[in-house]
Amino acid sequence: MQPHSHPEDDVFYVIEGTMSVLVGQAWTHAARGAFVLVPGGVTHDFENRGDVRAGVLNVSVPGAFEPHMGGIAAWFAEHPPQDAGG
Repeated sequence: MQPHSHPEDDVFYVIEGTMSVLVGQAWTHAARGAFVLVPGGVTHDFENRGDVRAGVLNVSVPGAFEPHMGGIAAWFAEHPPQDAGG
C-alpha cells in the first residue's frame, strides 16, 4: 500500500500476528486482539513488518465502500505485496 486517506473511518482488528499501522504521522505496532481506529480524512497505511504471518479485519464506516473495490483490486494487481522479510 501507500499512505492514503478517504472520508470513511477505518477500524482494524488484528486477528493474527502484529500489524504495523500508520495513523497520521505515527506508526503503531498492533498485536493480536488490538483495535486501531483511523478517523475519516486521516492519512493511514498498514503493513506486516514482522517475520510471521499477520492479518486484520478491516471495517469502513459508514458502509458503501464496495464501489471502490474495483480500483483497489486493480492497484494491487499493479503493485503486488512484497515479502516483508526480504
